[in-house]
Amino acid sequence: MKTSMYAFALFLLLGCTTLFSQVNSNYDGPKPEVYAGAKSFVFYYTPFQSNFEPVYVATVSIPDEVFSSMSLYGAGFRYFVTNQIALGFGVNFGTTSTDQDIEGVGTLNQSATTIGVGIDANYHLKSLYGISPYLGVNVNFGTYSASDDEIDEGNEIVTTDYSGSGFGAGFQFGFDWFFTEGISLGGKYALGFRSLGKSNIDLPDGDTVEGPSTTQFGISTFSVILNVHI
Repeated sequence: MKTSMYAFALFLLLGCTTLFSQVNSNYDGPKPEVYAGAKSFVFYYTPFQSNFEPVYVATVSIPDEVFSSMSLYGAGFRYFVTNQIALGFGVNFGTTSTDQDIEGVGTLNQSATTIGVGIDANYHLKSLYGISPYLGVNVNFGTYSASDDEIDEGNEIVTTDYSGSGFGAGFQFGFDWFFTEGISLGGKYALGFRSLGKSNIDLPDGDTVEGPSTTQFGISTFSVILNVHI
């Protein structure tokens, strides 16, 4: 009886193996999902770590003590409008507020808001196995605004406003590697320029402290880009 059961199990195993082999006999690995209507969510990915990061969107000037700059990150999405052309979108929106009671002085209310938009337009060249190279352009824009409201014990409000902005554009070359079904990794170089607008501090007395404007030009690289196809 046991011999018969073993023989039947072996027959079933060999039969399933043969069936799966026939079904997958023509499978030669994942193919690039480069066709009209293909879409994916976009993340930044740091190898050997488990977390995904939001994508880079834009850079804005910041009117702090040294008039510096800040990169904006947000949600990314890509959609193929034709079999070769993909449009990518990155959107940033963030707001924060802080209320602090200062003994003997009053209350300090601080708030800040960032908004950024980035657009990629890429033309995908002929794929090589699981790799899809592309050429394209990128444009992005971002703004920063903030205010400090000092409310003294007599409820008098003294307001200081802050603002900054940035614009960037460039040509880019990159690739997507479709190493498995539904997920691809990639990276890109970009040659372009970035212009950071003059950041302003509007003081309560009506005066304005104006920061410098900055223009940058050169080659930049991006971190590992991960696309989750849907």
